[in-house]
Amino acid sequence: MKYMTTAEIREKYLKFFEEKGCKRMPSSSLIPDDPSLLLTSAGMVQFKPYFLHVKELDPAYVGTTTVQKCVRTNDIDIIGTTGRHLSFFEMLGNFSFGKYFKKEMCAWALEFSTQVLELPAERLYFTVFEDDDETIEIWKNLGVPEDHISKLGEDDNFWRAGPTGPCGPCSEIYFDQGPEVGCGKPDCKPGCDCDRFLEYWNCVFTQFDGQEDGTLAPLKTKNIDTGMGLERIAAIMQGVTNNYDTDVLRGLVAVGERLFGKTYKTDDATDLSLRIVADHSRSVTFMIADGILPSNEGRGYVLRRLLRRAVMHGHKLGIEGPFLSHYIEQIVNEMGHVYPEIVENRELVERVVASEEERFGATLRQGQAFLDEALSKLEGDTLSGKEAFTLHDTYGFPVEVTEEICAERGIKVDTAEFEACMEE
Repeated sequence: MKYMTTAEIREKYLKFFEEKGCKRMPSSSLIPDDPSLLLTSAGMVQFKPYFLHVKELDPAYVGTTTVQKCVRTNDIDIIGTTGRHLSFFEMLGNFSFGKYFKKEMCAWALEFSTQVLELPAERLYFTVFEDDDETIEIWKNLGVPEDHISKLGEDDNFWRAGPTGPCGPCSEIYFDQGPEVGCGKPDCKPGCDCDRFLEYWNCVFTQFDGQEDGTLAPLKTKNIDTGMGLERIAAIMQGVTNNYDTDVLRGLVAVGERLFGKTYKTDDATDLSLRIVADHSRSVTFMIADGILPSNEGRGYVLRRLLRRAVMHGHKLGIEGPFLSHYIEQIVNEMGHVYPEIVENRELVERVVASEEERFGATLRQGQAFLDEALSKLEGDTLSGKEAFTLHDTYGFPVEVTEEICAERGIKVDTAEFEACMEE
């Protein structure tokens, strides 16, 4: 297994599926053309009209292939605490709207994994939806040992991009990172919460149109929607078990080391802050470049929260003035050739970020002083909702920031009382 950079993997994937007859298409905006979604969080979002045959692909192609920029923030609080979770990530994908289906997709996935990436076949494991015996037979006919295939339920192997729209059962491919990073249990297998088996590719067999009442209406054609997390496969190809140790993200962590005079992997709290700023800086850069501006609602609020969280962790690392422009420069240099919009809108990104950094930096200093005083007088392990509300209302201190600072000290926040104050 040879080392590959993120850029090499990205290009090899797109070229492979181009050669199979797919049309290479650009990433869509992070602002989805879909009212059911706040942000683009998967490669298939731009192709919903094709799955529904509202739009038709040029018949010269069997499908499409993309690298899609994605933002997901449903697990923002654990970003940085693990090596897997990111708010911004790139998703490699290939899609078919009736031209090819399970047999071709499984064969191509195995070919790309073992012949292009040269992953050892004996370290690959496969999961399928619990009643999908057809896909099990396809994998077996391709030479996959039966004990490397397992069934999982709807939570793991039935994929949806949102509450409604195209969806279907899926088959995921896992890489065995070795027992040394696992839980040690004798029944450990794909689907376990430990880090041994890393899912890197999800092949979705998009056959249904999910309705608002929860029913599944058959689509006009049987389709393919796949997603391979670029950061995850980069970790595998670069021999690391942490996304933040891959070339692109490690480069952003290094920006923080230089700025803050810190050394990565010497202190847990420092490492957490370095990872959070590295991750959030990418989300912020790409969101603003796509026209999202900080606000107090919707996707603008998501942006503001990410930006303020990055600033807060910069302050924890010992810097008080604006600093995110250094990250923006690194991101543009590293990724601008793939996403020209971050080059074209760099000035806007830097201006918006600097303004928010300045405003929130002052808020952070004032609010931190108030919070420190409140915590010094605290009896028990819960900060009152009234004090959290004062921080919010008087100092513009987001309750999420209050909760995060308190959690680091083992203190809870009375959120029910906070909500009552907000309501009042």
